[in-house]
Amino acid sequence: MDTLGVEPYMYEPESEEESDVEEQPVAHRLQMTTSEWCTCGNCDRMPQERENICCREVPQVMRRMTQVPEEITCMIDHPGLEPVCLNIYSLQNAMNIYRADHGQLRIRGMERQCRHLAYRSFVSWCWGFLGRSVVIPSCVVLRIRREFPETSGQYVGFRPPPRLNRDTYSATASSLEGLGS
Repeated sequence: MDTLGVEPYMYEPESEEESDVEEQPVAHRLQMTTSEWCTCGNCDRMPQERENICCREVPQVMRRMTQVPEEITCMIDHPGLEPVCLNIYSLQNAMNIYRADHGQLRIRGMERQCRHLAYRSFVSWCWGFLGRSVVIPSCVVLRIRREFPETSGQYVGFRPPPRLNRDTYSATASSLEGLGS
């Protein structure tokens, strides 16, 4: 049988050979001072380990930062942050888009809604899409919180979305079908 020079698995990627170099242990930032991991100068310690990340460590955020003509050291100094994520009129538009796609936003309080929409706008702006769980840099979270503060001063922090299994997805999809009526 002629295979025309094509061998099974010919175009499959090969695995990397095992390296003798051990991976460096990840530093626990909750046990470090902020200045040990923040290079922009505007971050502060966050309650969860994964939230302690500087804007200068995130490639998608750095890409946005390098798109401005003048050099900036922190994402909160980006001239696009205010109109995209902090401007109340932009957030009203984001709310309209959210309602069209997902229905009513079920978060009480104007400041909480604005924070939620600002976070979503930031992720969409830097990553180009929504739907995947990403962690927003500490400096940006703090800037959004300053603009839309929680009256109690207590914040929830990053919460990954719940995992949907097939049964949950089917039940959710079935209940959403009734919303279109």
